[in-house]
Amino acid sequence: MRFRLSRTSVVTLLIGGLIGAGTMLGATQVRASMDRPTCAETVMKAVSTDKPVNGSFECFDSSYRAGLQHIGIDSDNTFASQVGKNGEYHYLHKTADGGYVYEYDRARSPHDRFKGTVSKLGLPSIVAALQRGDFYGAWHVPNDFEAAWSEITGDTQNESSELFTFYMDHSGKITFVK
Repeated sequence: MRFRLSRTSVVTLLIGGLIGAGTMLGATQVRASMDRPTCAETVMKAVSTDKPVNGSFECFDSSYRAGLQHIGIDSDNTFASQVGKNGEYHYLHKTADGGYVYEYDRARSPHDRFKGTVSKLGLPSIVAALQRGDFYGAWHVPNDFEAAWSEITGDTQNESSELFTFYMDHSGKITFVK
């Protein structure tokens, strides 16, 4: 027995398969994001900003808080001033032994990526030449696409990355950071 499939049927089947695969991948991502403990997210927010984040100090269990107090961190404010640095973080995965792994990136040479890209493409010089009516000069302004791409991707920010793994107790408090 042979089935005749029209071109429309084949396209419909392919699109349905892609939607199904996308749904499965999306469900995995949603399930992984739902698994993240609140305290780990709160502490990573506090690590990635120099402003106090409510509840960051309270996210540690009592023995860990005692250790933090020993080094002078006794509140959300002191956590922000001594630990927090402006940066970006994102959740990576849960480890086999129950830890939650986050990556934290901090620019050591922070600057405005948009302005850097615009500058590397020569746009200020092009605009100035056009305002003077110098179309030939505007057309021949040198631009460095490779350097502009480095600005877009953040390579010029000179970022450093750190990994944090949080281990939680049954109540959701952080007991250990690796």
